[in-house]
Amino acid sequence: MSEQIELIKYIDTEKLQKIQDSFSALLGVGSSISDADGSAITQHSAMCDFCKYTRVSVEGSKRCRQCDREGAELAMKEGRAVSYTCHAGLVDFVAPIIIEGKMVGCFSGGQVRIGEPDEEKVRKTAIDIGVNPDMYLAMARKTNNITEDRLQKAMNFIYEVTNTISDMAYKQYQLEQAKVEVEYAAKLKSDFLANMSHEIRTPMNGVIGMAELALREELPTGARNYINQIKISGKTLLAIINDILDFSKIESGKMELLSDEYEPLSIANDVTNVALTRIGDKNIDFILDVDAGLPAKLYGDNIRITQVLMNLANNAVKFTTAGRVKIEIGYEWLDEENIDLKISVQDTGVGISEEDLKKLFQSFQQVNSKRNREVEGTGLGLAIAKQLVGLMDGEIGVESTLGEGSNFWFRITHKVTKKEAGIIVHDKSEIRTIGLIGNPFVEMQLKKDIERLGGTYERMPSVKAIAESGLKEYNYLFVDDTVKDGQIESFANLFGHLTVVDIIDFRNQKEFSQDNTVVMKKPVYALNLANLFNHSLDIQVVGKNQDEDFMFIAPKAHILIVDDNAVNLTVATGLLKPLKMQIDSAFSGKDALEKISLKKYDLIFMDHMMPELDGVETTHIIRRMHPDYNDVPIIALTANVVSGAREMFINEGMNDIVAKPIEIKAIVSKLHNWLPHEKQIRVATLKDNSEVQTTDIKIEGLDINYALGLLGSEELLMSVLKDYYRVIEKKIEVIQNAYDNNDWGNYTIEVHALKSASKQIGALELSDMAAEMEKAGNARDTGAIRKKTAAMLQKYLSYKDILQPMFIEQEDKSKKEPIQDDVLRELLEMLTEAMGNLDMDEMDRIAKALKKYAYDEYRNEMIKCLYKAIEDIDIDTCEQLVEELRNTIEG
Repeated sequence: MSEQIELIKYIDTEKLQKIQDSFSALLGVGSSISDADGSAITQHSAMCDFCKYTRVSVEGSKRCRQCDREGAELAMKEGRAVSYTCHAGLVDFVAPIIIEGKMVGCFSGGQVRIGEPDEEKVRKTAIDIGVNPDMYLAMARKTNNITEDRLQKAMNFIYEVTNTISDMAYKQYQLEQAKVEVEYAAKLKSDFLANMSHEIRTPMNGVIGMAELALREELPTGARNYINQIKISGKTLLAIINDILDFSKIESGKMELLSDEYEPLSIANDVTNVALTRIGDKNIDFILDVDAGLPAKLYGDNIRITQVLMNLANNAVKFTTAGRVKIEIGYEWLDEENIDLKISVQDTGVGISEEDLKKLFQSFQQVNSKRNREVEGTGLGLAIAKQLVGLMDGEIGVESTLGEGSNFWFRITHKVTKKEAGIIVHDKSEIRTIGLIGNPFVEMQLKKDIERLGGTYERMPSVKAIAESGLKEYNYLFVDDTVKDGQIESFANLFGHLTVVDIIDFRNQKEFSQDNTVVMKKPVYALNLANLFNHSLDIQVVGKNQDEDFMFIAPKAHILIVDDNAVNLTVATGLLKPLKMQIDSAFSGKDALEKISLKKYDLIFMDHMMPELDGVETTHIIRRMHPDYNDVPIIALTANVVSGAREMFINEGMNDIVAKPIEIKAIVSKLHNWLPHEKQIRVATLKDNSEVQTTDIKIEGLDINYALGLLGSEELLMSVLKDYYRVIEKKIEVIQNAYDNNDWGNYTIEVHALKSASKQIGALELSDMAAEMEKAGNARDTGAIRKKTAAMLQKYLSYKDILQPMFIEQEDKSKKEPIQDDVLRELLEMLTEAMGNLDMDEMDRIAKALKKYAYDEYRNEMIKCLYKAIEDIDIDTCEQLVEELRNTIEG
């Protein structure tokens, strides 16, 4: 091994000292233990007076250290116990302590003599080291005198002792190495998971984002259903990825709790929105029971609590085809400062057998997998929930009956930071309500919440009874779909003093013309009732769907989106198009810094992982070097949404995060929160305001209207066409090489890319040909590949001539001034500097300047190659061509 192994790292000094002291006491000789270089790591045991007197002298002490080093070297060389005579004439013996074939220390003993001391030598040594010769000789005669046989036995003994020490140290060394390997493996795993998260989420951003954009278009019903399934499946895949990442974090002990002050009611809102989305078209009543007295603010990890609750709620919806799902959030005071937050999720789903209950909360386990075969998931959700609750010193459990449903619950102790109730009604005397609700469970919860808020609720038996009653003693009339819209309008007109509240399904939309009518979507619970009773919600606004919560445009807002992935930029820009903002994009951190130096933006979306300058480093520079951006929100676009991601980005100077794949609700929500409110204009509806574009562009072999439908604008279409044209010859060469080398893996990858790129520009026939070759490549159908590849490449090459007139400048040399050597030299120097800085904008600018001049035939070919290298960002080729052009100047 190349690393330095230290003995005291594996056996502590105190233990070594005890072994050494016992050795000296048993044999009556001095001893010490040193490192591999002979430097002592213990205190000498039973050192004789002669040696002590020797070490009083500076020179003597120096010589003793030299002897120790030489003894260690001898032991290392021989690999066994050896004896030697020290500089002062005493006999010492030493044995090596070895780990992994390397000496890590040595055990020395001795300070004895065999026979009488050499008087002349002792006196000479005394003079050399500067001590009294007579005293030195007297002390030498008092040293322990042993026989050769006893010396050999002592050496054998010390060798056995060092072997024992070596074994002890080696076992500890093995444990340490195993620990290092485990930690290294854990780090590799953690790094892999972080990279996997990024690598999977980045393409998923394109899949889900493009699906979102496609769903805005006019599509046949079948195609719309297919694309919607792509989007749903993509989200399911992301949920599975998140489960695996979280489980691995917990398993490796890397999951951290991030406690902070939070509002517990926010948990209810977040989970409700997700659960309603999961319910979809299922015939499920979703009921939310939140104790109105719940303290306004608690201290804990609300992100992890939300994760646990969301998992339980998703499971309840997943395993319930019809009936009810109820989330109950309550509390119990433990003392003046702390409460138990108690949360349960009840459902009327399939339930769990007594036998299967034992499998719950275990990794990769789904109970009754045959019965639930159609249900997706990793089986990690409950295992993660249990471990998260455990990390928060809480408790989680379940009661269930097969065929009747389940009740999952957990409780976690919290410190209360704001004791006032989170839900308060200002004037409880005004809460006098009556209702006609057909669903008994909804009515039961409605009555419970109204009474919690200090009001009264009475049930009206029929529509007729309502019509016949004056209802003068009531302020609010609650009805649901058992009452027809016409009847509701009549009640609103008849009882002008009442507020009529129509409770509708969360999937529905409804509006009334009367000013005293409210449409409230399920689930109706204490918070939205309190807002209603406090008159803090506008009539007709209650129950608008989630997208409508962000019904605004911001035509005066300037937004910068930074991402090195063109697809991500296209998705983000396309998703935000209905908001009519002024959006700029940057492909790198450096590009972003240049843009903010020239223009003031109201908000920046910053990609996390970018080459050269990543999003965090770019943010640091902005915050440090651009004080005018101190108050400008920077929101991270990140595929690495592992635990603590949001807090990490905030600590690095950002304000918030948007997870990839980007979803319209998420990104618009962040804009609504962070854009200056004066730049947001409320609108009546936020439908897709983009108009279907048509064009007069006609290109042979291309369905331009199809391409325009995908890309949205002529400007983007022309940009994509230019990129497509530019790489035709290079891509043909790559496909041909893979074909010639029978490299069917890369062949399949390349024709897959050709299929997608061709379809994007409307080259549908070529796209179909490439799709057929992709299918053949996946099947390794070499017969079909060899039969049809040539025709496909010929078709591909034909677009070189078709597109050439659009992108190759027809240079009229007669109108261009021949370039002078000094001008060319200056431009090449500027280009070299731009290349050194990887300043692509400057390189493009210089390329445009070079195009203004005419060149002789020899230089003209190099200049054309230089333009292409600049377009391809091929720095190596650029440098080579610049050098060749310089040589034409210097002669």
